[in-house]
Amino acid sequence: MSPSKAYVRRLGPHHFAHLRAVAEGIPVLESARRYLGIEHGHQAHSAHEETIDAVRAIARRRGESAWRLIGLTISAKAQGAAPSLEEFVAQRDLDGWSEAEVLAMYQEEFPTDLRADRRVKLRQRQIDLIQRLQAQAAETPSPTDLVNGWFDEVTAKKLIGAGILNLGDLHARIHAGGRWYGALAGIGQTKARRIERHLNGLLPGLPRPSLAVFRLVEGSKFDLSDRPRSDYFGVGNTQVASATENASEGLYSRPFSEKRDLQLQNPGLAPSPTPLLDARSDAEAVEAWIVARSGSDATAKCFRREAHRLMLWLQRERGGLDFRRMRVEDCSAYAVFLGDIPAHWISRRKASPGDIGWAPFRGQLSAASKRQALTVVSALFSWLHTARYIHGSPWALINTKDTSGLAQASTENALLDSKAFSEVAMQEVLRFVEAQAPSPARDRIRFILRFMEAVGLRSAELLSATLGDVHKEPEGWFMDVTGKGNRRRVVAIPGQAFAALQRYLSERGLGGVETAPPHAPLLANVADPMEPVTYQALYKHVRSWISKAIGHAELPAKERLKLSRASTHWLRHTFGTRGVARGVPIDVLQAQMGHSSSAVTTGLYGRAPLGRRADELQKAFK
Repeated sequence: MSPSKAYVRRLGPHHFAHLRAVAEGIPVLESARRYLGIEHGHQAHSAHEETIDAVRAIARRRGESAWRLIGLTISAKAQGAAPSLEEFVAQRDLDGWSEAEVLAMYQEEFPTDLRADRRVKLRQRQIDLIQRLQAQAAETPSPTDLVNGWFDEVTAKKLIGAGILNLGDLHARIHAGGRWYGALAGIGQTKARRIERHLNGLLPGLPRPSLAVFRLVEGSKFDLSDRPRSDYFGVGNTQVASATENASEGLYSRPFSEKRDLQLQNPGLAPSPTPLLDARSDAEAVEAWIVARSGSDATAKCFRREAHRLMLWLQRERGGLDFRRMRVEDCSAYAVFLGDIPAHWISRRKASPGDIGWAPFRGQLSAASKRQALTVVSALFSWLHTARYIHGSPWALINTKDTSGLAQASTENALLDSKAFSEVAMQEVLRFVEAQAPSPARDRIRFILRFMEAVGLRSAELLSATLGDVHKEPEGWFMDVTGKGNRRRVVAIPGQAFAALQRYLSERGLGGVETAPPHAPLLANVADPMEPVTYQALYKHVRSWISKAIGHAELPAKERLKLSRASTHWLRHTFGTRGVARGVPIDVLQAQMGHSSSAVTTGLYGRAPLGRRADELQKAFK
C-alpha cells in the first residue's frame, strides 16, 4: 500500500498533552492549536475525537478498566477558593477560641461540596490515567517517520503528493526557505506556518540542514583529490591556475596566463592573435559582452543570469573550469544538466545571489527555456571567440537546437495554449478593475491593460518611454520606441490606446498628451507622476491585479488555471494574437512589434496552419 493510502495515526507526547490540557479545562480548539498544529474548529474536533479513540483503544488493550475516562468531559463548578484554617482564624480574629468552635464556624461558612470533590477526584484519575498511558505507549517522533503518522490525513496526502514522505523531508524542505509550500494544493502561508509549528513540536531542537552556498569563489577552495584531473580537463595532471574573488560582486575571476593557455594547445600551433577585449577574467569578459550586445536592462539581466549559471556549474561540477578550458564534452554535459536540474540547484529560499539558501534555478526548465539558455551561452562564446578572448568556441560543435521533435510540438502547443488573454478573459479583468475604488494603482493598471493590448510593446519599451516619444503625424498618433539591440522603430497608437493614455494622463494631473511635460515617463510611479517604474515593480503590479481579477472572474477552471501564470508579457502576446484574429496583415504586426522577420510573427501568433489542418481533415473525414 502506498504511503498516501496507508494512513496510520501514531501517538506522540503531544497527543497526550492535548488530552491533559482538555481535561484541565482548556477548550478543544485552543489545545489543538497548541499541541496538534490544527487551526480550524471542525478539524480540531475531528482530530480530538481521533485521538480519544486511539488512546481508548490502547487503554482497553492494556486492561485499563477506567478507559471510558479518556475524553470524558468533567465539568468544574466555579467556586471561590476557601481560605486555610489558619487564614480563617486570622481573618475573623478568633485567637483564644477553642479548636472545636473554630471548626464549627469554618464548616458553617465553607460547607463541603461532595459532588465537587467527586469531580475533582474523577478528573485527577483521568489525568493520572493519561499520564500512565503516555509513559507506556507514547512514541518519540523521528525524522524517518512517515508524515501520515503525525499529520491529519488531508495534510499528509498533500505533503506526500509534493514528494515529502517523512518528517526529515519536511524539515529539509521547510528550512530550504522561500515558499516551500508552493507545490502543496490548498496550502497557503497561514497553513504552512501551522505545519511548521507542529513539526517543531514533533522534532524540537533538530538542527537545520546545511544549505549549498552558490557563490562564485576561488577555484583553490575546491578539493579535487578524489577525482582525476582528466575528468575535468582532459589533460593529464595539468594544475588549475589560481583564481580570485571579487568580494564586492562575488564574481568568479581567473587571471589570464598566456603561458598556461598555450600549454593546453596542440604543439606547433602559433599563438592566437592579440585579444581585442581588455578583460582579465571570465567575469569581466561576460560584463563586456553584456554591455556590447544586451541593448536593454531585461536582456542584460537574462544574459547575466545564463552566463553566471554556466560559471557556477563550471565551478561546482567541473572543478573550477574556466571558459578557455571548456571542451565539447563539457558543453554536452551542461546541456544534459539543464534538462534535469538536481534538487540542490533549485532555490526555495527568498535570498539574493550569493547568500545562503539561494540557488541559481527556480525550478526545472521548460524545453523553450533550455533552448534559450543554450542559445545565450552559445552566443556568448561566439562573441568571445570573435573578440579573441578564447581560441575557439566548443559550442559551435554542439547542436543547441531541439532536434528531437519537441520544437515543433512546443510551437504547436504554444498556438493551442497561447500566452494571451481571450476576449472574454480580458473583459472580466477590466470589469474587476473598473469595480474597484479610484486610486493611482487602479488608474495605472487600467492604462496598462488597454494600452498594451492595442500597441504590443515589450515591457522594457514601455518602461523606458517618455511622453516626448509620442508625436502626431498626418496619419495619426505615433511613438518612437527603442527595442532589442537598441533598434529604433516607430509604432502606431490606435484609438483605444490613445484614449487610455489621455485618460491616464488626466488622472495623473498632467492634462493630456499635448500639454504634459515631454520628460514625464509614459508609465509613472503611483506615488509620483513624474517618477518612472522599475521592471520588478511593473511585474508585481500586473501580476497582483490579474491574480485578484481572475479570482473573481466567471471563467472555466482551465482558463483560470492558465491565467494564474499571466504576466506583463502576456499583454504583448494578446496584441499579436488579437491582431491575427482580426485580420491585421502580418507585415503590419511585424513592424509594430519589432520582429526581425515575418516568420517570427507568424510562428508566434499565426493559428492559420492549425486551422488549415482542421479544415482539410474535416473534408476527408466528415
